Amino acid sequence: MTGEILFFLAAGLLGGAVNAAAGGAKLFVFPLLLASGLPPIAANVTQGVALWPAQLPAVWVYRAEIRAELRNLITLVVPAFVGALSGAIIMVNSSNAAFVRVVPFLLAIAVAAIVLGPRTTDLMRRALPGARLKAATVVLMFAIGFYGGFFGAGMGFMLLAVLSIATGKGIAQVNGAKNLFAFVIQSVAVGPMILSGLVDWLAAVCVLVGGIIGGYFGAHLVRRLPEKLVRLGVAALGVALTLSFLAS
Repeated sequence: MTGEILFFLAAGLLGGAVNAAAGGAKLFVFPLLLASGLPPIAANVTQGVALWPAQLPAVWVYRAEIRAELRNLITLVVPAFVGALSGAIIMVNSSNAAFVRVVPFLLAIAVAAIVLGPRTTDLMRRALPGARLKAATVVLMFAIGFYGGFFGAGMGFMLLAVLSIATGKGIAQVNGAKNLFAFVIQSVAVGPMILSGLVDWLAAVCVLVGGIIGGYFGAHLVRRLPEKLVRLGVAALGVALTLSFLAS
């Protein structure tokens, strides 16, 4: 029992730190919960509930930046809300077999989002030039919300790209808004997850405690390290964990 608690705490600490830095906590926590013996959907639901408050310390750190942009971001909340609720409901009603079949694609999306990082914004601008890009932001926020409710790993970089486009500001300037939207999406998704009855509460509480601590120190640490270094470090670890999962 003590070993399990320490394992879950360590998973949460790592996940919370990574979440504040690059938004890829679930890419790390999900394989670790699977390794502990949880079924795939139970592991996904448990990490979703556990990591839900981990975004709060980062939101607090960036509170001034969020307050300055809050009015401009309100219109994007609704599509993110609807998408997150839809994704969570579909996920908790899926079978483990069906979920396992899509997990490799979800992990690939997460790793790609982290590896591409800020370049995601440039790719989106090329794919949807001019006014079409801003018109597509509502649809994109719904899609990100859905992905966040269903799985969510790597969602942070997707949010950074869309929020940068929506506000016309740089990646660094919308990092606070990214943390806020990630928290909103996770807050919506957590309801269906709790009601599903699939949460392993021992694992969830331990990951939650570790995640809050890791999120607080991760938010401060990322402000002191070069963004590229943080992103590449997270991506390298994420690729290693993804390959480990696919090989198991």
